[in-house]
Amino acid sequence: MTDFLTQLSTGPDGTLACNGLDYIEFDVRIARDPDCPTTSKAAYMALAAFADMEHHITLTAESVAGWSPEVRHALLPYRKTIAACMGRSANTFDRAAADLVGREFLLVRPQQDPNHPGAADANIYRLIDRERWARQVLERAANPAPTLPLLGADGRPVPRVLRTPGIDFIKLDARIATFGGRSPNYKAVYAAIATFVNLNSRAVTERPPTIRELMACTGLGRTAVTDALAQLRADGVLLMKDQYAPKLEGGGRIASGYVLLDGRLWRARAAAREEREITQFTGGSPHQPDMGGLPATRMGVSPPAGQGSPHQTDITKRSSENRGGQLLPDARRAPTGGNAREPRAARAAKPTAQGGSAAGRTKKPRTKTIRTAPSRPVPGEEIVFAAIDALNVSKHPALRVPPLRRAVRDLLSAGRTPDHALARIDAGWWKTGVPERIAKGEIRGPVGYLATILSRQDCEREDCERGILLGSGEECHACGLRAAEREADRARRHLEAHTPQPDTACKEADTDQQPSPAGASSDGPVTWRCQAPGPDGFGAGVCGRPGSGTPPPLPMCPDCLSDLRQALGR
Repeated sequence: MTDFLTQLSTGPDGTLACNGLDYIEFDVRIARDPDCPTTSKAAYMALAAFADMEHHITLTAESVAGWSPEVRHALLPYRKTIAACMGRSANTFDRAAADLVGREFLLVRPQQDPNHPGAADANIYRLIDRERWARQVLERAANPAPTLPLLGADGRPVPRVLRTPGIDFIKLDARIATFGGRSPNYKAVYAAIATFVNLNSRAVTERPPTIRELMACTGLGRTAVTDALAQLRADGVLLMKDQYAPKLEGGGRIASGYVLLDGRLWRARAAAREEREITQFTGGSPHQPDMGGLPATRMGVSPPAGQGSPHQTDITKRSSENRGGQLLPDARRAPTGGNAREPRAARAAKPTAQGGSAAGRTKKPRTKTIRTAPSRPVPGEEIVFAAIDALNVSKHPALRVPPLRRAVRDLLSAGRTPDHALARIDAGWWKTGVPERIAKGEIRGPVGYLATILSRQDCEREDCERGILLGSGEECHACGLRAAEREADRARRHLEAHTPQPDTACKEADTDQQPSPAGASSDGPVTWRCQAPGPDGFGAGVCGRPGSGTPPPLPMCPDCLSDLRQALGR
């Protein structure tokens, strides 16, 4: 591990610290928003490091009332503390917090010092990004992203940095987020690179970003971006590899490859925590792996020849150990029937019947013909072929279509079952709305598209099938598909629990009791209600004013939103 990252996570004795957060969750759209100031991004990172991972809300003064002043100042988000994490002044943090509130990503609740009434204490900050992420998960599930290039109003393709990235948040190192020794520009470039890398492997899996794309994500100039990249490389946070185009295409320099090293620090900290738990459980004795009494052959190691004899790693005899001193035969050459073959030079100088020697004649090499036989039937392919024939993608049976036959048999021969093939068809064909896209003309080759669905391996592990490892049945941590599905279920349950159902029966009663808010139409059914608990977002009771039409990103009526902004402005 590099010195920069390790020093950010070591204790007073120099050992690896295992307390606190390893990483924070940062909204990917803010990371790619050029209009968002870099100081606002740095303030977001610092506040996320002080908030819990589940609700994204900071600690209250009552929860740390019995602790020492040093612990209180270390855990509570005081203005000077957050400003020190940003490397800027407290006034700069106030402007950044106001900008996040205006973007509807932050709620602030002022606090009073319990020991000194009338004196201000550390505020309570709540990041309301998780609600936004929950809605985006449901929107992506309902409207899959099109495969065709996205075109803007002028007919030109939309730049990649302005498109929907397909993810809600990225992971950033919590120590870097709270380290005031690096500028907000440094952290903004770090966040922009994290939007292009894999969430787990921390490497760029597709086309790496160019300098112009990083400039478009951060709103910085070329010099500021290149200086931040150089500092990231000097700190050991980033690995860069210069890449060049093939010589046939000009051989010019293209976008560099990126790999973030912060994931190694998180794994090292997780291993240190696990080792500490094992030591506490075993009472300080070193952990010894238990082989369970399995013989050596089950572990892939050949047993020794006799008791006490050393293990020989190479069982091939040497020429000196061969009996009679004869040379070992070479299995790479064909047998000659027991007769020694003449040297190549003697055969070349031997005269031929037509005159001259064999070395003087040149013979045209014969073209090698490779004949391929059709793949053999595999068990269970009839079920998959019947399901494919029901889709009517081809006028011929699937068994007679080479791409489909090859894809099905290759999939079933790789350890998959017909249920796995049907699950791939259900997820890649029906849930993504392929029949509708074929009707619209977006997909012109349904046979090849279906063959790609059956043969595509989304995970980097060959034994992973939709997030489950075939051998052990455990979840795959490389792709995290099952974790993403659980996150979508939790988001759906969260919205169902906190969003009232449309209620048209009580519309007239609510209208008689309280006036409708400005901007909310009194016509049509009630589709959403104001969820603001109070004027500052943290009071008692719920407003509950009805509204119709599309719910806003922040479920608050205009009056409550105006009161909230006025409270934050004071």
